[in-house]
Amino acid sequence: MNEEEDTESVPGNDNSSYSDVTHLNFTAHIAEQNKLRSEYFKDLTLGDPIWDVLLDIYVSEKTDRSTTIDAISDRQERSKSLCQRCVDYLLERDAVFENFNRYTAPKFRYLASEKTKQQIAAWLNNCLASAP
Repeated sequence: MNEEEDTESVPGNDNSSYSDVTHLNFTAHIAEQNKLRSEYFKDLTLGDPIWDVLLDIYVSEKTDRSTTIDAISDRQERSKSLCQRCVDYLLERDAVFENFNRYTAPKFRYLASEKTKQQIAAWLNNCLASAP
């Protein structure tokens, strides 16, 4: 399967609805709201740490924030071991990849794959289009 076929298989992928800036702002808003949600429901564990880590990598890569396990752990307020397990899961499924570029890897250790970026963009387009 080539990249073009992957793109077409993403539900709602019209690639034209919203700008990258809109996607970025909306993703950051969702991530922040997910964190705040736990403030309202202190007795419940809500959310999916894998999703939260994926959104963190997506936003961080575009906003020049580090994507090391330490940085992700600090921002997510989760243990390093949990963040590492989440990243490992995402790596195994090719949703993210490890950056081996000697100049950028110290800061951007993990990056979202192109397919993942397209999937997030398509999902965000749907969220924004269906928002009240």
